Amino acid sequence: MNISKVISSKQKSLLVFVLLVCISALFFSCNTSEVYPIKPDPLGSGTVKWKEVSTPDGWTMVTNEVGTTLGYSKGSGLEIIQVKGFAFKDLNRNNLLDQFEDWRVDFETRAKSMVEEIPIEQMMGMKMNPFGSWKVNPDALDSIMKNSLELGYRQLRAPRGGTADAKTKVNWNNMVQEYIETLNNVVCIPAVWIDDPRSGDVSNWPSNLGLAATFDPQIGAQYGQMMSKEWRAMGISMQVATQMDLATEPRWLRIPGTFGEDPALSVDMAKAVINGWQSTYDDDGNDIGWGKNSVNNQMKHFSGDGAAEGGRESHTRDGAYNVFPGGQFFTHTLPFIACMNLPGKTKTVTAAMTNYSIGIEKDGSPVGGERLGTSFSPYKINKLLREQYGWDGYILTDFGILTSKNYGVENLTPVEKRLATLEAGCDAFGGEGGDGQKSVDLAMEAYKLGVTKLGETEMNEIMKLSTERILRTHFNIGIVDNPYLNLEEASAIPNNAAHISAGHQAHVKSIVMLKNADGIIREATQGGEKPKVYIPRVYLAATGGWSRTPASANPGFNLDSVGKYYNVLTDELAKTFTGPLDNEGKPTLSPNDIIRASKEEIAQCKFAIVRISNPKNGNPTYVESGGMRDDARTSGSLKVEEKEFTYLPISLKYRPYTANSKFVRLESIGGDMIEVTENGVKKMVKENRSYFKQTGIITNESHLDLVLNTASSAQKTIVVLDVSNPMIFSEFERHVDAILIGFGGGRSGNVPDNAFLEIITGQTEPSGLLPLQMPANMETVEVQFEDVPRDMQCYFDREGNIYDFAFGLNWSGVINDERTAKYKVPPIVGEPPK
Repeated sequence: MNISKVISSKQKSLLVFVLLVCISALFFSCNTSEVYPIKPDPLGSGTVKWKEVSTPDGWTMVTNEVGTTLGYSKGSGLEIIQVKGFAFKDLNRNNLLDQFEDWRVDFETRAKSMVEEIPIEQMMGMKMNPFGSWKVNPDALDSIMKNSLELGYRQLRAPRGGTADAKTKVNWNNMVQEYIETLNNVVCIPAVWIDDPRSGDVSNWPSNLGLAATFDPQIGAQYGQMMSKEWRAMGISMQVATQMDLATEPRWLRIPGTFGEDPALSVDMAKAVINGWQSTYDDDGNDIGWGKNSVNNQMKHFSGDGAAEGGRESHTRDGAYNVFPGGQFFTHTLPFIACMNLPGKTKTVTAAMTNYSIGIEKDGSPVGGERLGTSFSPYKINKLLREQYGWDGYILTDFGILTSKNYGVENLTPVEKRLATLEAGCDAFGGEGGDGQKSVDLAMEAYKLGVTKLGETEMNEIMKLSTERILRTHFNIGIVDNPYLNLEEASAIPNNAAHISAGHQAHVKSIVMLKNADGIIREATQGGEKPKVYIPRVYLAATGGWSRTPASANPGFNLDSVGKYYNVLTDELAKTFTGPLDNEGKPTLSPNDIIRASKEEIAQCKFAIVRISNPKNGNPTYVESGGMRDDARTSGSLKVEEKEFTYLPISLKYRPYTANSKFVRLESIGGDMIEVTENGVKKMVKENRSYFKQTGIITNESHLDLVLNTASSAQKTIVVLDVSNPMIFSEFERHVDAILIGFGGGRSGNVPDNAFLEIITGQTEPSGLLPLQMPANMETVEVQFEDVPRDMQCYFDREGNIYDFAFGLNWSGVINDERTAKYKVPPIVGEPPK
């Protein structure tokens, strides 16, 4: 029988398609079962399935038919080899095709194969992760960069946002990658550029907390998709983020980087954001998995750092303890667990960063039985994360854990600390490597100590496995095959108009309206004259610590932006300032140098718009490298600091708060074990970090005065708040007519003026919801448990609304929609793995 006469044309097409798929699968399956290394064919022989062109950016692009595009520099010493008509890079210069050089093989197998080629000292170089003291320029690499590359450094800090133009970034990257190709003493592993969330040269999006306020994971996914394209165009392929700590402690400094306090919302937002960052999408929006727009993400700070005792932050030693009086340690791991099972084709988050903290249970015992910071904790990493949760990604320690933030291992030597992190399951040393060869030599001492302690076989296995995890983040994004940049893309993609517009819309959707008495904020109407509004200057005191800024007193909004909608009255500044002298002997700005508009002038305005920040903590901290105190004073002695340091409460109100209520914890849960002598006998006791009867320091109490003074003169007052933490609204809510809040501050930028103005002027209806509870008073803050979500009594305002999680107003009143129905339910609770 002639089968072609029986089968229809449609069936024929299907049959041909199936045959092609089978042939393709057979080709690749046969290839992956190859015995390596493979002897190459002469270049250009047989059926050639690749072509090579020189790019305008100075590197050579090799395009394989139905295959991977390669990039390399001619003359660097790296050669192309040909097998079965395809081109491959000879990374180890042996004129053979090794398995790790074969782009037809999956990235996990390639990473595992390459490890066998790398000597131990180069592995140690790959574990270095310094901020980098090299100078970035478009013309040449300095000796520091060259030395770092020769030592095997391959995870490098990208040039900071706004400090280098596209040409500099492209040339800088391409010179680094070319230099690596010239090195004959190490395996050719292209460098990966890493960075924290950046600004200045990328589109502007809300903070994580702002994204959470939209209660829309799709906006988080859009952010990840768009930002990853911008980063990869600049050559950055590893983000030291996404932060997903649960913000269950309202006084904690790092809340703007979180998705709020609710586990379910945090889980959904974290998965959407990371999936967006890691996957590449085709022109139709289909997830195609790892590709040219993919950026590896580090989920942080495992195992969650939001249960900070008293709100103190773990970057400083006074904040070394996370506490779990509510027994919710495993609830804080939920966002991390969720990101191990992404909805997209990259399947799982590829990397993680540990927290600094020591975890303490409600009975005072350490989490997992170890009074250790997470980077040194075999229980949290090897036992919990790797064994029980089954996650085997790359772990970078947070920065400084081997020096100032070495909680729990203070008595170990520098060599012992490095070995302890590797034994615990970490793969690379955050912030280390700044001393070049000395840094590598010190790490090699840790390796030798490990050989003595564990035996050479076990220590080598630790080194190989950790290096393999690092290498996966090089292979999965295609950097090993083509690490070079294109100036045209680097100029056109970052900060492009479409992404800027999408970021703006996300900002608008993140704004929460808490109060709107008499509908002062309403849908805009056409026509009419510009109303007159008063926008006062806001005094900001000079700051110390990491970033020192002089005192300022600018209007709360850019006057040109506001002038599009309103005639603006604002304050004047004195011609001569009367504040303290600066380093040049010139007087600085004082609050008394602001010449306020008169009450009569303010009363003539339709309303006032006062933009302020939530109460800002000014309490001192101690023993932080670089100094965190405003006076930059440290003794340099941990024992002296422990003895002399006074713990103060972190307040969420503007006026002075003294922690003298019956709800204040008289004995802290966390605390260092210190030696004391009683009756001539030495013993170890837990330090008491209670702040009972102490008064907190707030640096911007004047913001409250500004609101109250303005409201006493204005017909109506709209307060616009830049919020980084929950706050006490009872100090001013009843005196004002409308309250809008945007989430930012800390390491995140504030909501742009135009987004707030779009809401105030009625162009867009507000839709944001609170991702955090707003407490009724400081007593409920003292009563709540640091580790328990949504356990505070919330503020009840004059309009009859409660500022609880998922509350927000639109023009019609309280928002009740599918978002509130989904998330305004009792919080989910984590359980220990079975």
